[in-house]
Amino acid sequence: MGRGSWYSTMSSRNNVPASVVIGLNWFYNQITREFHAALRFTPLKELTGQFRFNVILLEDGIVWTQAGTLGGDDYVHDWTVRAMMNKPLGDEIINGSWSSGQVITRDLDFTYPVPTAPSPDVVPENCRVVVIVYKSGSPIYSNAEIQQGQQWGWDTQDYYATIENKSSDAISSNSDPVQYRTVLYNEGLLPDRYNLSLSLEGPAAWSGEFTTVNGTFPAGQPDTVTVNAGDSTEITVTVSPNSVNGYGSGLLAFESSNNSGLTGETACCLVTEAGMDYLVIDATDGQYGDFLVSSLDKFAGGSFGLVSRNALHRPTSSVDSFKIVFWSGGNVLPAFYPEEVTVLQNYLDSGGNLFISGQDIGSDIYGANGQSQFAQSFYTGYLHAAFANEITAPKLVTGYAGDPITNLLVAMLSDIYPASPDVITPADAQATPMLKYLTGPDVAGIRTSDGNSRVVYLAIGFEQIRDESNRDSLLVRSMRWFREGSTGFRDNELNIHQFRLAQNYPNPFNPETSIRYALDNMKPERSRLVIYNSLGQAVKILVNSLQTAGSYEVTWNGRDDNGQTVSSGIYYYQLTSGQNKAVQKMILLR
Repeated sequence: MGRGSWYSTMSSRNNVPASVVIGLNWFYNQITREFHAALRFTPLKELTGQFRFNVILLEDGIVWTQAGTLGGDDYVHDWTVRAMMNKPLGDEIINGSWSSGQVITRDLDFTYPVPTAPSPDVVPENCRVVVIVYKSGSPIYSNAEIQQGQQWGWDTQDYYATIENKSSDAISSNSDPVQYRTVLYNEGLLPDRYNLSLSLEGPAAWSGEFTTVNGTFPAGQPDTVTVNAGDSTEITVTVSPNSVNGYGSGLLAFESSNNSGLTGETACCLVTEAGMDYLVIDATDGQYGDFLVSSLDKFAGGSFGLVSRNALHRPTSSVDSFKIVFWSGGNVLPAFYPEEVTVLQNYLDSGGNLFISGQDIGSDIYGANGQSQFAQSFYTGYLHAAFANEITAPKLVTGYAGDPITNLLVAMLSDIYPASPDVITPADAQATPMLKYLTGPDVAGIRTSDGNSRVVYLAIGFEQIRDESNRDSLLVRSMRWFREGSTGFRDNELNIHQFRLAQNYPNPFNPETSIRYALDNMKPERSRLVIYNSLGQAVKILVNSLQTAGSYEVTWNGRDDNGQTVSSGIYYYQLTSGQNKAVQKMILLR
């Protein structure tokens, strides 16, 4: 290919979405100058063919001869390829069908010596590592397209460490202390000393401690341990609820004594079985569960906790005490493990309410290469769903007219990750379609009421809904629908989700007062909050804007629209939003 074609060809190829994600764990021994690597390759779509990978050593800052008018003996060369570390054509990843999400790992089966010749010597601190994945073909410049290229910086890693919680999160009684086994690994080249500390997040009455080779230390008191290169040390963390219900975690942190920038922490999470209304189960390794937490934090009328999916793997795990369980599946595979299905089935058998979302649940259960095929009876018998197929890169989901959850919903889907969600249908008469792709007929969500339990099942990830207001509205309306079919909720619970105008506080007031109100509208509506005097004359417009479902609070300082102080007396404030209207009375005393 002529040099004049390079730019347009590379620009064109660069606009093609990557089809593979590369993960690289590597280690460089500066004494022996040996490079070791382990790689992970994950396709983002179905691929077929022979795929290979290259590990490339680049170096910047090489001062060397360069011909031409800009050259000379002291020309600085950057982005210089110093070595194709696993040969020019690389190594094979796979030859054949490569399923989306199928992770393949490769360890370089040699220790690559970073060269000291030809001169000048390679300076590791100036190097980078680039890994490319390409499809094999001939000629290579036109039929061996690069699927992905990623770059990593270079560290000598004299002092490098990681910490990991080897125990599951816990759903436990408030009377029992919970222990977690954590491990601190020294992955550097030299021995290191680590400063350890435990902090506790949760109810004030909770306590915690950690135990090392030096003894047991309460939260807030530090300890120091020494770990040899390539070795590890175990630390036991104990979290005690002390008979107080709630949700929290013990955060065990470390800091290297020899590398002040080397820190890390691991969380040991706990939710008590009693006294908590809602539970979020994050099956996405901490990636997307926070989207549900964010909406619950704003609108839930009760308490809630968050645990990872591994909490359901403890032998005594049960979620039966929670009014609603929220499952965040995202795009993570496998969709389920057997222990998780058992716990969820028991929960629904006991009359629970399940909100479940994830784009690959059906395909992982019914696909030829699925990892969750054991869950088919759960899918049809408890979610009351039937898997149809996957849909490629949908941009929009809409609600069904009159549906109590999705009426008027029009939501764009984001590209938070490559979209390939399921198309589903109701498996029986107990399930009802409630969400569709575009204007249909492909179904993206169903709701199920079998007389005992209720389920809202989204065949997309909750986090894929782009607008926060749409996520909030979908969650709010789902919670209200759950409440309508259950006797387990308090009478006043979830009132925050209904249209209402609260009494101002304080009342009477001087010089200012706060007004709280709540809206329930799936799409933005014009909201107006206006103060009137006893003659019915508008005194002050406090709100005049488009607003969506949520709770709001504004303050009135006793001045009119012209900034003038109004006199003592009786005033009225009126809230209108869409077809809703409410009025309250207040008194101003000067």
